[in-house]
Amino acid sequence: MPNFIGEHFYACPDGSRLDVDFLGDGLTLDIKTRPNAAPERVISPASGRTYVGRNLNVSISGGDRITLKRPGARALACNRVLAYRDAADEIASGQAGGSAA
Repeated sequence: MPNFIGEHFYACPDGSRLDVDFLGDGLTLDIKTRPNAAPERVISPASGRTYVGRNLNVSISGGDRITLKRPGARALACNRVLAYRDAADEIASGQAGGSAA
């Protein structure tokens, strides 16, 4: 299993939030679509290509936008955020002191 190298958070237009773990080989992501949910793993065959998982394709553009595509559903494009509050009102943060970055 690849090592964990980083975590990004994304806000989606439908109000949902994504927690995305980037793994050490650079070609594997673990994506949580809900707090406390089991992550969905997606894998890319090469850098810059689409990540593919079970009933989920994921693309990243510009480093700050992620798009999830599921069979029979509209694509969901989400933008990276530095921090968010989850359902338990805890802060998952990449930003200090609550300041806007």
